Amino acid sequence: MKNKPNIIFLMIDQLRADRLDSFQIFQDLKQEGVFFPNMVTYAPYTVASVHAILTGMYGCRNGVDSYYGNLDFDADNCMTLQQYLLGQGYYTKADVLSKIILPAQGFSEITVHDEYKDNLALRHKDMIKEAGTRAPFFLFFQYSNIHTGIISQVVNKFTDDDKEYFHQTDRNLERYDGFVAQAGRYLREIIDLISNDNALRDTLIVVLTDHGCSLGEKPGEKCYGVFVYDYTVMTFAYFIYNSLLPKARQVNALVRTIDIMPSLMAMLGIEQKEGFKKMQGESFYDGIEENRVIDREAYIETAPLSGPHPSPNKPNICAYRTKDWKLIYNEATAKRELYDLGSDPQENRNLSGKSMKVEEELLNKMSIVSGRIKIN
Repeated sequence: MKNKPNIIFLMIDQLRADRLDSFQIFQDLKQEGVFFPNMVTYAPYTVASVHAILTGMYGCRNGVDSYYGNLDFDADNCMTLQQYLLGQGYYTKADVLSKIILPAQGFSEITVHDEYKDNLALRHKDMIKEAGTRAPFFLFFQYSNIHTGIISQVVNKFTDDDKEYFHQTDRNLERYDGFVAQAGRYLREIIDLISNDNALRDTLIVVLTDHGCSLGEKPGEKCYGVFVYDYTVMTFAYFIYNSLLPKARQVNALVRTIDIMPSLMAMLGIEQKEGFKKMQGESFYDGIEENRVIDREAYIETAPLSGPHPSPNKPNICAYRTKDWKLIYNEATAKRELYDLGSDPQENRNLSGKSMKVEEELLNKMSIVSGRIKIN
């Protein structure tokens, strides 16, 4: 690519993929670019998820595989997306809730917002305008207000086994949708600014989330990070860039958040450098034009901060997901769960132990990818 478009990541922290159709802004975004509704995150919590997105590899390769794992990032052997862009002459900046959520390598500047005081729409619009004087630029913005609302109104209010919360999904959904509506207004303001400013027209916008959120479906998980069920690990992404990408294109293939970085690099014509750990993600860019993106298989793991089996320093629950099947292994209990997602999308009927060939196939793949989890 001869020109270097500006790039803006708008990460709406903790936004469930199954709530998008209930809000007009997300319907409108579908018409503006390419929409991936079936994207699997590596980890259902921010620190490990964002490190995976910005390296194109799972935490078991880049070193960040737990809540407290940011200091274990293998910076000497892992290249980040922002490092590649910095090398291409980009000004790179992130605005986040905490610096620990992402690798610092390659960012020209990282700022931290106050989740309780800052108006993120105004703050990020000002940052976009300022960055416009330093084009080309790469901006990574974390919209943290859903997270803030869940912490204050759910995590700090209910216990891990609180009957007033679990299975009260209608009430929990109403609360959650209120937070999503606020996120929608934020997005509308940011998108309108970019669309109406001629100086920002050559901008690639990526709207995504790091993970979803529980609404009380499974006792023990008030919000995220405790288990690896689809309500927290199934995510989405929109890619909007009229100069190169089609409009109103929905790609239903199962892809992964680790595929985002190699896809952008392919779009920009940037080659991966030798001498560093190879990305595990694979580009889906070449398949977009004719909508021939193939289904991927995804590895997932979590290191629970709370819940029935806390393990914040190392992962103890992992999963391997295909388009149709999902195998979960809980190291703390040595138990497996197998779900036929076609007939049981809510993951309620555990088929493990029924001598199904697919269970052993997924178990073997899970063991190979993890490289360290001993599965019985």
